Amino acid sequence: MRLAPLALALSACGFGLADDSSGGRDDLPLTGAGPFKKLAFDGDTPLEEPWLSTDPVFEFSEPALMPRAGGGLTAYVTRESAAEPAGDTTIWRLEQAAIDQLPDAAVEVLVADQPWEEGHVGAPAIVAEGDALVMFYAGGTGIGRADSTDGGRTWTKSPTPVLTGATSPGLAYDGATWLLAFVDGSGGIGLARSTDGRTFERAAAPIVVPRADDPKAFDHAAVAAPALGWIEEGTGRGHWALWYAGLKKLPAGTDAPLYAIGYAASWDGASWSLLAGNRPVTAAPASDPAVLLQGNHGVMAFAAVNGRRSAIGLAVTP
Repeated sequence: MRLAPLALALSACGFGLADDSSGGRDDLPLTGAGPFKKLAFDGDTPLEEPWLSTDPVFEFSEPALMPRAGGGLTAYVTRESAAEPAGDTTIWRLEQAAIDQLPDAAVEVLVADQPWEEGHVGAPAIVAEGDALVMFYAGGTGIGRADSTDGGRTWTKSPTPVLTGATSPGLAYDGATWLLAFVDGSGGIGLARSTDGRTFERAAAPIVVPRADDPKAFDHAAVAAPALGWIEEGTGRGHWALWYAGLKKLPAGTDAPLYAIGYAASWDGASWSLLAGNRPVTAAPASDPAVLLQGNHGVMAFAAVNGRRSAIGLAVTP
């Protein structure tokens, strides 16, 4: 899908793509639906395509993407060492000047230092609020908030979580309403709404659940890892976009789950529609989606195993 020059709106894990002709004014808005193709190996670039972050010792997962000043992208990732204890994740920041260049060295920006975080922080979801950045992240017993006034290099945490009994945040903000997607063990993707970004009210039912009645669907067995976006169309109208991980079948034994990435959208943030058909917008193996606009094309970061460790890969719209 070729994309014309687009209006931008900051989203949960990056930017959405906007064009009012891509879904009509009444039907499911398709802007941001891709499809996204993983970067192919290119021996003329220094990047180990499709990987943005990969290491034989560290695990990288749950990316968030933001635009980089001067072009390129800024990524925030969850990082965990192979050393004990397991699960002691932190959040790191890195910059990439261009899609085919090596990223700068990653820098740690958020660590677990609050009792409720129980020794780990991860799954960053970031939006802009005026000149500041707001990060929602997963901790031990819920989802926390942190704010940055220096472009995401340092963060100040709120002392208590904004949502408890939930993890894997996806965040979007349209300037008036905050939507927070999450996973809470119910089997679906939940949603909460706020007018101040601090006090949230949960919806009564999940907005996306596994398509148990369609054994051929990429999300037949499970859904996870939501990423939300607010996308402004060229006409000024906006819609909410959701990228999420889906699992066709549960893994056997110690096999790794083969997630793929799907898309849903909503005009009002309350009624959501899945993309027609039962195929993903990014093929397996891919999980933990994050989306950013690069010029006239969309860029998606995702998590998948490279060798023995989880790594962050990149996919783009054709």
